[in-house]
Amino acid sequence: MAGFGLLKDMVFDWDGNEFRIDRLQANGEILLERVKDGKLSIVPREALLAEYGQGNVSTKKNEPSVTPVAAPIFSRPLDELSAQVRSDLARRRHYLESILAHGKPVFTRAYLEPLIRQAAEGIEDAKPPSVISVYRWYRSYRQSKDTRALIPRIDRRGSRRPAQSDRLLELAAEAIEEAFRASPQASGPNILSRLIAKVENENRKVLHGEPLKAPSLSTLYRLLKRTDAYDKVRLREGKSAADKRFRLVKGRVRTGHILERVEVDHTPLDLFLIDERTGLPLGRPTLTVLIDHHSRMLFGYYLSFGDPSAAAVMGALRHAILPKRPPADVIPGLKIENPWPCYGRPDLLVLDNGLEFHGNDLESVAFDLDIRLQYCPKHQPQFKGTVERHLKTINYFFCHQLPGTSFARLHERGDYDPQKHALLTLGEFKQLFEKWVVDVYAQTTHRGIGTTPWDKWHEGLKHREPKLPEDLHDLQRRIGLVAERSLRRDGVILHGIRYNGDALAPILRAYGDGIQVRVLYDPEDLGEIQVWGPDDTEPIAVQALDQDYANGLTVRQNQLIRGLLRERGAEAEDRPALQRARNDLVQAVERLMASRKQRHRRRGAAIKGMSSNRPDQDLKPKESCQAPQPRPKAAKPSGDDATRDLPDRLPTFQLRRGRKA
Repeated sequence: MAGFGLLKDMVFDWDGNEFRIDRLQANGEILLERVKDGKLSIVPREALLAEYGQGNVSTKKNEPSVTPVAAPIFSRPLDELSAQVRSDLARRRHYLESILAHGKPVFTRAYLEPLIRQAAEGIEDAKPPSVISVYRWYRSYRQSKDTRALIPRIDRRGSRRPAQSDRLLELAAEAIEEAFRASPQASGPNILSRLIAKVENENRKVLHGEPLKAPSLSTLYRLLKRTDAYDKVRLREGKSAADKRFRLVKGRVRTGHILERVEVDHTPLDLFLIDERTGLPLGRPTLTVLIDHHSRMLFGYYLSFGDPSAAAVMGALRHAILPKRPPADVIPGLKIENPWPCYGRPDLLVLDNGLEFHGNDLESVAFDLDIRLQYCPKHQPQFKGTVERHLKTINYFFCHQLPGTSFARLHERGDYDPQKHALLTLGEFKQLFEKWVVDVYAQTTHRGIGTTPWDKWHEGLKHREPKLPEDLHDLQRRIGLVAERSLRRDGVILHGIRYNGDALAPILRAYGDGIQVRVLYDPEDLGEIQVWGPDDTEPIAVQALDQDYANGLTVRQNQLIRGLLRERGAEAEDRPALQRARNDLVQAVERLMASRKQRHRRRGAAIKGMSSNRPDQDLKPKESCQAPQPRPKAAKPSGDDATRDLPDRLPTFQLRRGRKA
């Protein structure tokens, strides 16, 4: 997909005016030309990226026309082709060169037939090609600008499927497995005898219909020849030996430029953080990181007190793609010396097989942003060793040096109590972490690349300029969780919240009541969703009807509030009951945060939605329901006693991955 990049001659819209990048200076300044009057201006690179981050820069009005992609051509060495194919290639090339030597061809019989006869005499070709054939050769060459397009692809002719039936192939696979299970030195005749016995047994079961025909020994050898090398080793030596052999054959991953390969993973930090208001330790947060394989620069991250989830992946991906903003100055006097230069759309995301990486959410976002996904084999973390090693670096060389560290292993603590020594809040840790990333880690020589990640990234910028989506709003509309819902006259219902607006009327009129639409939403804010109609290329923003309730509400908070309503038997459309449930959730979370048990405080921080995006997030009761109608109720407990009634007040099945506690 087309996008925005700091490239020469890039045309973009900035606050309603079209600008063209005329020159990129070595000192980071950019010379811009205003298209309408040719006025020149100099803008720093960081200032233009900051304007993009605020949504003021867009290239959507200047998308280039889409050029049809030519068919793939043969790109391997020519000596792999047969002698007959190379001879045909030379023949086609001779005819085209002879015709093009007379100037631009005119594809008429009167013009081409004499030239074709003349070229045929030069190589003594008794059967010269027709005018139509020469035209097809010329068209393929003109579209690709490569003589390899003239190679006759006879390897693509005919079916690639074996001539044997599926059932016979299944019996052959069973015979091969049994023979090699009996002896690693199983021979072809031994396998064939087992296969013939299976075919005869199968034919006895069939009363009507055509019986299976046993293959010959040569056919069996052809089937064995088509077996993958890995399967051959597995059959003869076992699975563990095959895994070991092929793991040794493979070399380490190499990348040629930045953003070519980005690896993703989670880890619980070896550090306890505290609540800013109470000063009590909240527990160990979960860190999701994306690291650029080529430069080893930390590309983006997301920090929260929840478990690894699709929402955490989306938060980290959003932070990675956008230009980075300096964190809030929570710690006085702590200045970050260097900017964080990483941004852009990656080509490939390398993931493990966690549940949060599978499903429609990440696949849909990757498709929209033109990002490929690659999943590692199970229980083989070496396939994304760069991010695995980087997470260890964060814990060992950063977290273990801070007060409140839990260390990697329990026996390393000795008499040290991390909860008593914890001093950092989430906001303070964020500022310290980003300073360590850009001022310490990025400026230290990395043994794997032979230079600093900072220098490696800026060296990569000389060969590739990172691309961004058309504008900030376009990115926000494409990163989030995905669902399918029915559109009716009363709108769309998502997580019990109703969304409707005049923008949905065209879809409803075109497809009728009940049409399935694609919905994308931010799990950290349910105030607005993006809706795609069946044939829409761009989404429609639709707000919740009850903004007082939904604006700024997270998915987890909404689930807990709805759970309280179900326990009380209240209707979802009962707005006073909904607001009372929200206020009850606020009070219950406050008691969790003041509990003596650390697991309760961590649970409360997760419900509040505290993350690196919103480190000071707090639940506030709505003004419209600060004084709900009094209900007869026992006196509220305090301290640890306040948490005893939480299973009755908060539906705990929402806190344990959908399973009832």
